Amino acid sequence: MVIVDDVVCTAAGCPHRGVKGAGNVALRRIYGPDNIHFLWCRTCKTEFSERRGTPLFDLRLPKAKIVDVVKHLAEDIGVRKTARLTGVSRDSVGRIVKLVGDQAKAIHDELVRDLDVPEVQMDEMWSFVKKKTSISPKKSGRPANWEASGTTWQSTPQRS
Repeated sequence: MVIVDDVVCTAAGCPHRGVKGAGNVALRRIYGPDNIHFLWCRTCKTEFSERRGTPLFDLRLPKAKIVDVVKHLAEDIGVRKTARLTGVSRDSVGRIVKLVGDQAKAIHDELVRDLDVPEVQMDEMWSFVKKKTSISPKKSGRPANWEASGTTWQSTPQRS
């Protein structure tokens, strides 16, 4: 039996939960094309994957393919285009986006706390909605509520 010292037990009732190097986590078996370790806590008898608590957990795709999808999305490539370029279904890309986003939010919420922000600057962005101001509903034959659309401003606070 191989003891794994760099992984912790995550079971809620385990006395060694979150304790690294306690000698309680052992390798149960290796599975899948990525040689994923399936682990076992000798204290509470819980079995879990090394991917538990990561964005890779419960995904059947190889790690390299998931990393490829995330890299495409980080470069602002859309979901359909990412699916087409990586050979993964749109549903899988959506699942990866959700899992990675949830993980990033959890990490951000854990690390970014009690900030002392001495100064905040406002930045603004101009855009238009539905139409340019120069196009009137009379000329285009559009409905009257079309007039409510047009120029819009968005303000965003930024720490300097």
